[in-house]
Amino acid sequence: MSRPGVDGGADPPGPSSPIEEIDRALAALGVDVAALAREGAGPPPGDGAVPSSGNGIVGDGDVATAERPGPAVIAPRHRFGPPLPRNFRLLWGATALSNLGDGLRLVALPLLATTITDDPRLIAGVTVAERLPWLLFILPGGVWADRFDRRKLRVNLDIARAIVMAALAVVILLDQVSIVALFVVAALLASAEAVVDSSSMAMIPATVESADLERAVGRLGSTELAMNDLAGPPLGGLLFGLAVAAPFGLDALSFAGAALVMGLMTGSYSSGVVTDRPVSMRARVSEGFGWLWRHRLLRTLALISTGLGTASFISSAVFVIFARDELGLSEFGYGLLLVPGALGGIIGSLAAPRLRRLPLRVTLMASVLGAGLSTLLIAVVSVPILVGLLSAVTLGSIMVWNVLTLALRQRLIPNELLGRVGASYRFLVFLGMPVGALIGGLVTNQYDVRTAIVVSGCMLLVVGLIVPLVLRSPQRYGSET
Repeated sequence: MSRPGVDGGADPPGPSSPIEEIDRALAALGVDVAALAREGAGPPPGDGAVPSSGNGIVGDGDVATAERPGPAVIAPRHRFGPPLPRNFRLLWGATALSNLGDGLRLVALPLLATTITDDPRLIAGVTVAERLPWLLFILPGGVWADRFDRRKLRVNLDIARAIVMAALAVVILLDQVSIVALFVVAALLASAEAVVDSSSMAMIPATVESADLERAVGRLGSTELAMNDLAGPPLGGLLFGLAVAAPFGLDALSFAGAALVMGLMTGSYSSGVVTDRPVSMRARVSEGFGWLWRHRLLRTLALISTGLGTASFISSAVFVIFARDELGLSEFGYGLLLVPGALGGIIGSLAAPRLRRLPLRVTLMASVLGAGLSTLLIAVVSVPILVGLLSAVTLGSIMVWNVLTLALRQRLIPNELLGRVGASYRFLVFLGMPVGALIGGLVTNQYDVRTAIVVSGCMLLVVGLIVPLVLRSPQRYGSET
């Protein structure tokens, strides 16, 4: 990653002004005065998004400072960097809307399952139904993301998801809902989401500069958590208590709103590859998977992430049972229990870009070990506040891993293969998630829910200890050119 440098020009001879004396004093303390001055200069006229200070950060609407003799005027610094481009902000807004609805459903769907059955295997089966279709649709979804316009593909699928959720709300109002209906809805949403994620992830590099990838991924990740785990769950639990169909109806509206916002984006989001001969789905999938498997670093990260997905879903699939039976929480209390975890995940997402300066192998190892230790501690406490704080550490650590590895992947994968290679990576990751959910349900049924959480924590620790042994200097792959 390039760093802002100090200008090489010499100061003109003559007496120093008080401001120049201050600049020298700051420089003596280690402050990069030249970089601050360049940040204050703003973009040149007529250009709304250009790299500044040599670090690739883009400005979107900052006012340029007129040139004049003397020290540059330093503009107010943005805590999380200057605004990102308009198209990214629209993608960001659509993500926020759809994930608010997902957060409502995150609580409402398992709560609805508990009103239909007391069998932990069937309750965990809802989570399995939400993940298993990924194995069928994620690879074709990557092919479609590289073949069609990625924005249009997502708009159409958001509309389809809105229709599915509206249908579920109607079935609930008619008092005709069953556990089979929940499995079907979960599977349909997962099938669409597998394609949507391939399209959305492949769009990010087209909306920001390369040096801003960590910042863009971190903001999307933190927004997903804020909506999916912070705002949505307590609201979903509250609405479920007032009217069972309400959170599902609002989820339908969120998908419709996301489709509308995505429609406002400008430009083309296709891969740019045009072929004059028909290529089979199998050949396209094989090309993407083959590229991933031949890349040693990405192949290793994909296999480690598969282990992480398996381990984390052992506990997350039965967490609603833990909250209800072990902590004695109500529906609304269960939603509130997810809030600290979301806050921790947001902090992890926003902190991850800053951690890029550290050795990546060490950062990734520490993040997984932190998640494992906090998960083990959750299994032995019974105070909801402590469980919430430990959940914050767990999710924050996992989000550091997610942001850094995703930005690294998007730098390494060519645009024409972003959909397929990214889908192949996630295929391996999500291969472990339904397995983890099944293990969680079986262990809970055979022993108890705390035992399932202990198994989850131990597996995370094992994966964390493996990380430094199999990764060799991954940071050099992510360096800027």
